[in-house]
Amino acid sequence: SSDAAISPDGKYVVYILDEGGQRSLWTRQVATTSNVQIIPAADVQYTGLVFSPDGNYINFVKREKADAPPALYQMPVLGGIQKKLISYIGGGAGYSPDGKQLAFVRGNTLIIASSDGTGERILASLQRPDMFRSEAGQQPAWSPDGKTIACIARGGVANSWKVVEVQVADGSVNPIAAQGWHFIRRIAWLEDKSGLLILGADKPSSRSNQQIWRISYPNGEARRITNDFSDYVGMSLTADSNALAAVQSSRLSNIWVAPDGDAGRAVQIKSGGSNLDGIRGLAWTPDGRIVYYSLAGGARDIWIMNGNGSGQRQLTVDPGRNITAKVTPDGRYIVFISERGDRTTIWRMDLDGGDPKQLTSEGSGYNVAVSPDSRWVIYNAERLWKISIDGGSATQLTDYTAREPEISPDGKFIACEYREGDDSIWRRAIIPIEGGKPVKTFDLPGSRDDFRWSQDSRSLFYRVTRGSASNIWSFPLDGTPPKQLTNFKSDEIFRFDWSADGKQLVLARGTTTSDVVLIRDFR
Repeated sequence: SSDAAISPDGKYVVYILDEGGQRSLWTRQVATTSNVQIIPAADVQYTGLVFSPDGNYINFVKREKADAPPALYQMPVLGGIQKKLISYIGGGAGYSPDGKQLAFVRGNTLIIASSDGTGERILASLQRPDMFRSEAGQQPAWSPDGKTIACIARGGVANSWKVVEVQVADGSVNPIAAQGWHFIRRIAWLEDKSGLLILGADKPSSRSNQQIWRISYPNGEARRITNDFSDYVGMSLTADSNALAAVQSSRLSNIWVAPDGDAGRAVQIKSGGSNLDGIRGLAWTPDGRIVYYSLAGGARDIWIMNGNGSGQRQLTVDPGRNITAKVTPDGRYIVFISERGDRTTIWRMDLDGGDPKQLTSEGSGYNVAVSPDSRWVIYNAERLWKISIDGGSATQLTDYTAREPEISPDGKFIACEYREGDDSIWRRAIIPIEGGKPVKTFDLPGSRDDFRWSQDSRSLFYRVTRGSASNIWSFPLDGTPPKQLTNFKSDEIFRFDWSADGKQLVLARGTTTSDVVLIRDFR
């Protein structure tokens, strides 16, 4: 399951079941443990599950295909007709205590509407770099007395996620706690307004990324409720705050090498398990070694090993998070993203981990790209930017939001994800290496991120999960149909990279297990 919600009276739990890329909605009666499917399985994305205060309806955000905008729907808790309430909404909507209004975020504004979706009005806006967040169930939470609305927000630097409260009377915005968080996924008020529950991570070096916390109100003191090696990706409270439904998730990842992408000849070279090897970074060096992300040293670090899995050695030692390593084509440097102090910045280091050098001073996203001549690094900080491999001043490449840059081997183009405004959806684009407007836009079916160029710069490789297995596909840019390249029968592919000669495919493969759990006596 990727999300779950418990009814106000605690009698029912509605959850999303994800099986092989097909998602369905189910209602479970807590007392009898019986389950009823209320929406059949389909290639549809769901998030933001919220019960109506009377417990009769379940609201959810649905996206029917990759290029369709998400919308808020409502249906009876035991099944029935789905009713569309609000279009262009990403993270879900929170009910007022009386059930008559909804609060949701669109772009960088907090909006209030009637519970049937009509009568939208803007209550508050934030000024960049501060932004309201509204992805993957990050819906606002209306306080029990109806006077304030808690929202998830983020500043322009690392570890700057925070919870803010917006006064319903005048739209004024104030932080609830001074502490900056590494990430916040979900918030919920306790019924007596003595505090909130937060599902998130307090620091990037936490081995387990997302746990459940109690934040006292109004002083904002944090106390941990869960403390284990799982991630929590969903959270919901009963009306009396005596029971909590949460989605507990664990992931295992191992590193494989497949000659010519042949699944039949694939060999597991590294058993990472819960160390999540390769899941946030995996790349070949020109001399056939593999640079990879791992938790094996107790923190999020970058490691290197030989192409057969021998000679494993940790390269980064900073206590922050080090991810998304890319090797320069000349084999001199590893370029990576690091969260040190209160900022996310781009760094380079020698191939042996020596002589680390900070290249940028501003925040960036989760991917970097190195030019074929090894002279330039392209990264995203809201827009796409270019900076010398030796640092210095950065040059802006786009005037629109873009991320996940990948440079073609011929050095002429950048493939990336982009969107034209806060309300628009993410699409793929090809832009000139000099920057500017896209020369081609498209969608990669079944793929969310992590794509690579082919050697001839004519196709993009991407991953698709169907049934119980992920595979790599090729997407020709000339408009011919996509083609499946690998034929794995099991396991997800989390990350992959082709060697420079195109003969070796390295993959981080494994499983994700998610269970809905009930937690009591946590106060």
